[in-house]
Amino acid sequence: MRKVSPRLLALMMAGAVTVTSITPVTGYQTITVNAATDSQEKEAAQGYQTNLTGFDYKKGDWKETKDGLYSNAVDKGDCFAFSKTTAKNFVYSTDVTFKRNQGAATLIFRFNNNLDNKECYAVNIDGGSHKCKFWRWQENSDYQLIDEKEVKATDDEKYTLKVVAYDSWISYYVNDTLIASTGDYTLQKDDKGQSTVLTEGSLGLLNWNGEMTFQNTYYTELNDQNTPELKNISVSSSTGDVEKAAQFTSTEPIMIQYVKNNAETVDLNIEKKNKNADVQVEYDGKTYNDGKNIPVKVGKNYITVKSTVQGENGQTATLTYRVNVHRRAADKTYYNEAYRNQYHYSVKDGWGNDLNGLVKYKGTYHMFYQFYDDTKWGPMHWAHATSKDLIHWEEQPIALYPDANGAMFSGCIVADEKNTSGLFGDGNEGGLVALITADGNGQRIKVAYSTDEGKTWKKTNKIAADWSKDPLNNRDFRDPKVFRWENKWFMVIAGGPLRIYSSDNLTDWKCESTYADLHTECPDLYPIKTKDGVKWVLSRGGRSYKVGDFKQVDGKWKFVSDEAYKNSDGVMNFGKDSYAAMTYYVQDFGTQENPTIPEIIEGNWMNTWDDYCNKVADTVGQNFNGTYNLNLKVGLKQENGKYVLTQTPISAYESLRDAENKISYKNVTISEDNDLLKDFAKDTYEIVAKFKPSEKTKKVGFRLRKNQNDTEYTDVIYDLENEKLSIDRSKSGKIISQEFKKINEQSNVKKNEDGSVELHIYVDKASVEVFSSNNTAAGANQIFPTPTSLGASVLVEGDPVKADIDIYPMKSIWTDKEELTDVESVGSMQNENQTLYAGDSVELSAYVFPISVDQTITWDVTEGKDVVSIKESEGKAVVTALKSGKATVIASSKSDPSKKKIFTINVKENNFKTNIKKFVNVSGNWTIDGEVLSDSNQSANDFYMSEDAVVNEKSTIEADMSFEKGLVNLIFASKSTDPNGAYCLQFVPGSNKVRLFRMYKDGDIAVGEMSSSISDGAYHHVKIEKEANAVKVYVDDKECLNYTFDANKESDKDFFDIKTGYMGLGLWDGAVSFKNLYVDKKEETKPSEKPKTISVTLKGNGGKTVTTINKTKAGTKLPGWNKTKYKAAGKKGYVFAGWTYKGKVVNKVPASDKNIVLTAKFVKIKVETAKLSSLKGKSGKGTGFVAKSIKYTNKYGEKRGFRFRYSTSKKMKSAKYKTTGLAKNVYTKTGLKKGKKYYVQVRYYYYDSTNQKVYGAYSKAKSVKAY
Repeated sequence: MRKVSPRLLALMMAGAVTVTSITPVTGYQTITVNAATDSQEKEAAQGYQTNLTGFDYKKGDWKETKDGLYSNAVDKGDCFAFSKTTAKNFVYSTDVTFKRNQGAATLIFRFNNNLDNKECYAVNIDGGSHKCKFWRWQENSDYQLIDEKEVKATDDEKYTLKVVAYDSWISYYVNDTLIASTGDYTLQKDDKGQSTVLTEGSLGLLNWNGEMTFQNTYYTELNDQNTPELKNISVSSSTGDVEKAAQFTSTEPIMIQYVKNNAETVDLNIEKKNKNADVQVEYDGKTYNDGKNIPVKVGKNYITVKSTVQGENGQTATLTYRVNVHRRAADKTYYNEAYRNQYHYSVKDGWGNDLNGLVKYKGTYHMFYQFYDDTKWGPMHWAHATSKDLIHWEEQPIALYPDANGAMFSGCIVADEKNTSGLFGDGNEGGLVALITADGNGQRIKVAYSTDEGKTWKKTNKIAADWSKDPLNNRDFRDPKVFRWENKWFMVIAGGPLRIYSSDNLTDWKCESTYADLHTECPDLYPIKTKDGVKWVLSRGGRSYKVGDFKQVDGKWKFVSDEAYKNSDGVMNFGKDSYAAMTYYVQDFGTQENPTIPEIIEGNWMNTWDDYCNKVADTVGQNFNGTYNLNLKVGLKQENGKYVLTQTPISAYESLRDAENKISYKNVTISEDNDLLKDFAKDTYEIVAKFKPSEKTKKVGFRLRKNQNDTEYTDVIYDLENEKLSIDRSKSGKIISQEFKKINEQSNVKKNEDGSVELHIYVDKASVEVFSSNNTAAGANQIFPTPTSLGASVLVEGDPVKADIDIYPMKSIWTDKEELTDVESVGSMQNENQTLYAGDSVELSAYVFPISVDQTITWDVTEGKDVVSIKESEGKAVVTALKSGKATVIASSKSDPSKKKIFTINVKENNFKTNIKKFVNVSGNWTIDGEVLSDSNQSANDFYMSEDAVVNEKSTIEADMSFEKGLVNLIFASKSTDPNGAYCLQFVPGSNKVRLFRMYKDGDIAVGEMSSSISDGAYHHVKIEKEANAVKVYVDDKECLNYTFDANKESDKDFFDIKTGYMGLGLWDGAVSFKNLYVDKKEETKPSEKPKTISVTLKGNGGKTVTTINKTKAGTKLPGWNKTKYKAAGKKGYVFAGWTYKGKVVNKVPASDKNIVLTAKFVKIKVETAKLSSLKGKSGKGTGFVAKSIKYTNKYGEKRGFRFRYSTSKKMKSAKYKTTGLAKNVYTKTGLKKGKKYYVQVRYYYYDSTNQKVYGAYSKAKSVKAY
């Protein structure tokens, strides 16, 4: 065991070091440090500088030297050095110098002193890759808290590692560069959370498989007197208005403050806890010492605030805060957007998804929801809005931010009115308690509470329930929904399989029952009074439901489905855009004997995870992406002997009806060719209709948001013959994905007893919702029509019907909306960037916004008039591509030409090589440029499919494929152009696995293995050999998967039905390119032609000509680089890597009808750090040594050269040198003094393209005695 040095003893006596007696570390054999002489101990004590005490070395070689604490763990794995110093909040740092380019140096902190069941944090740096990790050991399992991050290598391989730990907030620095900060998603967006935060423990070091020296290992305790923690940050502005103050949490890195558009600059008002803290404010590359007059742009602005204190021993402790000052757009922008719903709530800016924490408390409705300040999903926050009537909403500051436990996924809020949780102090009334999914490294439920009616929140370090403790042990453990029943709290939770938990105090939960085969997200369970007593509804994410009883079975609380729901579900919403339903918590539900069940209201997110949610904002050109469905009152009614769910829009929406402008028809007869609504022109309204069909009436419904020539519309139709209700948005306007082309429908939608059909439809700027059959059927879909598509008509198929129809224009809920009277912009339903191929045409259209102004558009080509031609017709423009190039087409408002829409037309050549005649873009931004078909996307599934069935029972599909990121899918057996259920092969970045699966189906059918990952950006040849009952896959001519289908397996049986199938390409969240795609390729034989002779000029660096090869032919091998003859055209420090033609390296003369120029490609030489493989005293004749290194030829064909040196001095003073030459890796030296110690080194060199040597670093010196 290490002794305490006199210096440290003096420090401890002075009170500078806190030494806590702790249990000795257990689990590994203790390594005893050999006793040293007095002089050695004095030297070592002066050498290793640290204020940690009582080191206990576990495994490996550890020794205190004059240079520091030396450690050798090569080939020994994890080797620990634990101190007896414990700390809670602190800065802890060390210098480390790597002796070899391998292994990893690690700081260990908050350790529990048990190696058999490790609980601690660790940060490290790898001496070979220079990559850093930050992880936590929990019950001996390691959980990575960040993705590996590479830091810049130092010349001397010396690094300073530093941790600042303050409560749950941990920051990690390498050489004063911030590598990680828990909860700071500006450093890393991916979720990497943990369960309860470790708050204190001992400090130590870890050497993994390396040789290194630690030095200056110090820690400083942080407390109220020397803390870098800030008391508050608030935002003000001398130029404009600031919205409601954001909640600042001193131990979390992120806050978001909204300011009005007139706030062009902001001031940060910073309150310190420690007056000695040095605070620095940085934004956009500038430092603002006083934090004043910081210019901000419209949108998000992350301003960095660093608070630093000076610790002992030269240490500094910094906490880095990120203040996102989000400057709003101009006021008139909001609620006038083309696709901003007018009576549905939506997020003002940014992204919103699942509803969270719906609660009514002290007369106010609180709506929280998943939020991120972007138009796509990201690290989850909880946004907050309040209302008195569930119609008009007031924005509140962001309530919850990501933290050390992970991102704040979905959860719920209850009113703990009796303080059962004890969170509100003794004798105090209760308040609001939130149960939140913390996501990262699995999922867990954490607890927060509010004492001020939801304005601010205090998180606890209490994990109420964790996936790892759940009986099902499934990492999908999220979306808790809590209710009170029988004087007990209950929680339904899922994400994967459903579970039910119970609690007496909201913080300690136990599992009551699990449902391994009942999978769902966002579960809800609530009671409804019926004539048979209390029944319970289990909502499965708002998509489907079951009805049953909630009761004790064998002493455990369980949901027991009614017989009608044991093997099937009811449909909650047949549309695509209604998800994550949640009901408002209002009060205790009481008991079975005395139920106190209030009116139950649910809300839903108006979107779907199926394919397109992340595309909406970018596709339609808006800065928000989060709209919510109508609030619905839920109930139960009996139908055919079972209870079915009713969902009825709350009556408060009737207050939005513009009754004065109501359109009403009573008992009107309507036939197929009716023009009842020929003059109708609106975009926000409610339809209440009752149809009384004739015996031969087949269908009734409405065509909504239609244009003048009936080419754009959305149909809501009830099919009387099949009792089916549907929404068809396939021609509704912007078709964001293939899902828009599908008709959404629900079967078994019953007519009324008298045979009539009721349709209750809500049309808003960007949505349609329909209710029917006494509100037992509901459907909701987003639509994005041209704003000028305002028409409507009544649809009847078959004999005429009688109908009562009331249409109410609906008032806007946005009380701060400004009315627009002037031209604001020119918009279009087409993308601003269009790709055409020579000879193709596209029709462009545009509209003027707002639509109440003159809609006349003028068209012009301002660039590339020789690339495209344009022809105007009825306000539209037909653009025809003439040749390759780029053109700009502008659509301008005639009444205000300064308002315009700019289209960029890229005309390309389509030389993509394939034998599939009809191969089309189904979804995404697939483009062909020359011979390459490519696509890129974010969080979306894109497809390119054959329009015909081209794959036979026995077929071969082959293609060249290149990608680096994203999931790439090759579809080889699909029943149609719709890839849903198709048989696919998937390639994953960074993985050597090939996955065989069915699109949009769970699970793998088979997994194959390649020799290595192919996500390297190079083209790889993929070949699929499909048989009637099998498939083989080859990558670069090597078989990597061979699977025989089994007709008795559920996943395989459909394969046998696809005799001839469709094939296609797919991409999820990445970028991919394809070339040479063929199905059953037939080799073409061409008549031999005599190759044409041409001249090839070879050019080097700076365009210097090195030689010209005359009268050569295509296919002739090209010469290499002659270093002597071509050196004047070489590049110093670079090696020749081949001749390039049209950007590609070639080794033979390319085919061409004309003389061509090839340019040399040069690559910077990387000379490896040298290594002596052996060093021995020479035997035989002569006194000296034999030194040996390793031969090597790099991938450019350059042989390694060797230069040796030796000296009697370890520092190589007066060294003698010997260059042995290329590939001469052995140096034999004689004529040396017998028995004398000599130090020997070697370094490598290569010749560059200018014929000059480029040297690398010398190897580590080794010693040898000459004999």
